[in-house]
Amino acid sequence: MKTVLLQVVLFLCSYYAIGQKTLFTPTEWSDPNNEFYNKVSNTRKYESTNFVVYWGDKVGTNPATYSDTALRFTPKSVADTLETSFKRYITDLSFVSNASTKNLGKYKIIIMMMNTWNSTDPRLEAFAQASSFSNTIGAMFVHPEATRDGGALSHEFAHTLQMMMHIQENPGDGRAFSGYEWASPFFEGHANFMRAQAYSQWAEIDGTLTRWIQTKHFMWSSTRHHYTNFHLMYYVQEKEGFDFTRRMWAESQNQEHPLETIKRLKGFTQDQLDDYLWGYAQRQPAFDYPIQWNSQINTTSNFGKKIREVYNAIKTNMPRYTSRQYTLLTKVTGTTDQFYTNNDWAPQDYGMNVIPLYPTCTGTEKKVTIKFKGHSEVNPTQAGWRYGFVTTKTDGSVSRYSPMYKTDGEASFTLKSDTEANIFLVVFAAPKVHVNYNTDIGYPKQRRYPYELKIANATPEGFQPAANFRSFLKTNGHIHTNGGGWVSNTATVASTVYVGPYAIVRAGNISGNARIDGFAMVDGGTISGNAIVRDNACVYNATLSSSAIVEGNAWMEGGSVANTANIKGNAMLFAGNFGSSVVVGGDAEIGSCSTPGVYLQFPYWTNNRADCDGKGASDVSNVDINTTFTNFTAAQMAFSSTPNCTVTAASSTSRMSSVSDAETDYSLSIFPNPTGGNLTISFMQTEQENVTVSLYDTNGRKLDVITDQTYDVGRIDLSYNCSKLVPGVYLLNIQTGNTLTKKSFIKK
Repeated sequence: MKTVLLQVVLFLCSYYAIGQKTLFTPTEWSDPNNEFYNKVSNTRKYESTNFVVYWGDKVGTNPATYSDTALRFTPKSVADTLETSFKRYITDLSFVSNASTKNLGKYKIIIMMMNTWNSTDPRLEAFAQASSFSNTIGAMFVHPEATRDGGALSHEFAHTLQMMMHIQENPGDGRAFSGYEWASPFFEGHANFMRAQAYSQWAEIDGTLTRWIQTKHFMWSSTRHHYTNFHLMYYVQEKEGFDFTRRMWAESQNQEHPLETIKRLKGFTQDQLDDYLWGYAQRQPAFDYPIQWNSQINTTSNFGKKIREVYNAIKTNMPRYTSRQYTLLTKVTGTTDQFYTNNDWAPQDYGMNVIPLYPTCTGTEKKVTIKFKGHSEVNPTQAGWRYGFVTTKTDGSVSRYSPMYKTDGEASFTLKSDTEANIFLVVFAAPKVHVNYNTDIGYPKQRRYPYELKIANATPEGFQPAANFRSFLKTNGHIHTNGGGWVSNTATVASTVYVGPYAIVRAGNISGNARIDGFAMVDGGTISGNAIVRDNACVYNATLSSSAIVEGNAWMEGGSVANTANIKGNAMLFAGNFGSSVVVGGDAEIGSCSTPGVYLQFPYWTNNRADCDGKGASDVSNVDINTTFTNFTAAQMAFSSTPNCTVTAASSTSRMSSVSDAETDYSLSIFPNPTGGNLTISFMQTEQENVTVSLYDTNGRKLDVITDQTYDVGRIDLSYNCSKLVPGVYLLNIQTGNTLTKKSFIKK
């Protein structure tokens, strides 16, 4: 009996030993040129199940009692916080294999606490970074201030797992999105997406959303918002499940853009990829991303709801960051209802415009009609678009979606004002050919997709009555006598200053012959002389003097603009000082400069630009690859018949009239279409009731009942395997209560 018991004890001990991870000693630490050479001590470390934390001699053996609070930390707390993310990413979601035969299963991830060594080596200073040691195990390099909560740590831990993907799951040149420029922006957005899986409060924060709503018309992988482009991943997670996001890393191929990976894994053509991505873009007005971060804990909160909460906080506390949230069209000269996107607003690859529409019809159902025509001549081989409507409720959540449109033509949709508060037109740049862009190649080298609209029975954002434009900003103020614009009672604006009817001055001291015109916003600072702020520019606590101009979509926060310096385009500048005849535009974000030149990009080696390098407009870096266009004629943009406000009985009561009628099939979208295999059927439930989805052939024969059950309010996504169907055209009928909607699809 004792022998058997001893054998059991020995077995359990050996099993525990096998399962326990060991410490890996990086080969780099033996290199005298390495920053950690002779600086790592076993007396200054803490081990948990999956991590080992090392720190320097500066904070001693007990850093929890160190005198400098900025460098004070408790090693166990750091490790415990990381173990929380480990459980979520690895145990729950299985993002990277933790098998004992894999490196992650063998070794503990190494955490180096930066700025804690008595050394002048700048390489021992950092805030939050991630990498790996010896191409074997992931590592993090974090300042104690970066360990105060799970935000920075979970983000950096996601980066270490991205490294592990390349080391153990998908090794080889260019795999796991490593080693080439056009995939690199994905690392940051994906790390923030992962962070939200572990910490729901980080599903969105103001620092990322402020950037995203200002730049969502830029290409999706632009480095101007690469920390903030992760809404797409919520959509992918909803449609495909979290494991698909893991597969993107584990199965990516050499030099593949993340969107190309989605395209290949889903078996899409480029046209089908554009259709798929349109579904994500159309959700932007309502941030309609209903994935719940942990349904076992919270069955009501989801990523989209959190984004809306953060957005409302931005509107209340930092409204200056809403200056570009909605696209402002330019009216075609000599017309009353024809508009186009200028160079500042035209969407880039996979970028989007969100345009609020304000119906002019009366009654409870207000029908809006548009004619869309793209300027394909600007980029003939790439140009493509997707567009459609969205209505939202008073709380900002989604109400209804229109069908997707993808060719030039006319479309109508009706705002039901008894249940819906807002209607938006969304336009998505859908390239016919995918193009990869090097990091920070810059605005002049990124393709744009301008278009024109003729709008009936509604006015677009910026053309409603001036008093209603950005009315949420207009409290405790008055109309300025010179120009009719709105001025806060706390601002000081001289009578000689012109404030245009749509302009807003929330704070600041404005004097001389300064002009605040167009849709411009001034929120603090000093503006004097002949300085001008116009178009949709925003100035926050900056100083403008002499003949300085801030225009276009330019953003100026802090700093100064003097002499004849011109800040324009989509430039975003923070605390810099600009003078002489400097021109900053495009998507530039640069530091102080008074050396005459034209600066349209973030300085980076791929565009051969450096801060304040003095290169002029004719420099190759500034030459725009997009050709110019001429506005369409009135005849080209004319409606086929005069649109009216009336919703016909056929479209409001008998929803069986036409499968192509925009008023009949708003609640149902299907993709991919054509399909060779699985079909996703997506529709909105506005109230709890029974739904029947049936499949018919073109002869009217019922082939299958896909679902027949009661669904709660919200978005419903059904998957149907079409592989057994013979090639041809099929019809889907969705019966909700007394409403029947039809849509066709093609089985290829």
